[in-house]
Amino acid sequence: MKQTNPQLLSSVTNALRLLKLFTLQSPEKRLTEIACELGIGKSTASRLLSTLLSEGFVYQDPVTHKYRLGQRIVTLYHTILHSHLDLQEAAMPVIERLAAETSEDLRIAVLEENEIVYIHQVGTRNPLDEEAFSGGRAPAFATGGGKLLLAYESESGLSKLLSAPLKRYTPLTRTDPDELRDHLKVLRKQGYCVSVGEYRTALGSISAPLRDASGHVISVLTLIAGSDRLGDQRISLLTSKVVKAAKEISRRFGYLK
Repeated sequence: MKQTNPQLLSSVTNALRLLKLFTLQSPEKRLTEIACELGIGKSTASRLLSTLLSEGFVYQDPVTHKYRLGQRIVTLYHTILHSHLDLQEAAMPVIERLAAETSEDLRIAVLEENEIVYIHQVGTRNPLDEEAFSGGRAPAFATGGGKLLLAYESESGLSKLLSAPLKRYTPLTRTDPDELRDHLKVLRKQGYCVSVGEYRTALGSISAPLRDASGHVISVLTLIAGSDRLGDQRISLLTSKVVKAAKEISRRFGYLK
């Protein structure tokens, strides 16, 4: 049997961790920052950066010497979006209509490890909603759409996520693993998720699953609105609309039940 090289896997892991350090809030970093945040030596960080630089995954400003994500990341991002093109085409007429009916933002998101990634959006960006763009990310366990996707996740995937400490974003964020697991069971049974103030205090969401032809949940449709616009009566009205729209999109994507 071929032996796995532990050093190689460690290098790959560190390279991926390095790329994840770049965020909207911190798009540029110096070598010393990167080494410190990764908990590795400057020489090791420098070698990783040199490799990523040569492959176009990072770029170094010749004046400031700071690093940021490179053009190759943009290419991969467009590849990801293209892979979801069929879903977007099936969903676009439905969510554009729902956005017009409700005057709220609508998004489609997919699960990627412990985060959700928004692959399509219709509506105007709320200034309080920092992730409101295609490619934006948010923690799955703290967001309505993310929790609904986790509700359909495998037990092994869910256990891995819940084994790590869960950050409290607002006083309403569920951070107890057992409580969250029970909550996800309820969401799976009811088939939708209403979340108000759990990730952003001033925002709430209503989410419903999108299924492929075989019935597997592949993504989620989420309506985003200000918390002040989500009273009980309106939540009930919007929930029925979001669930109905998600079922229509799923039918367009081949799910006929």
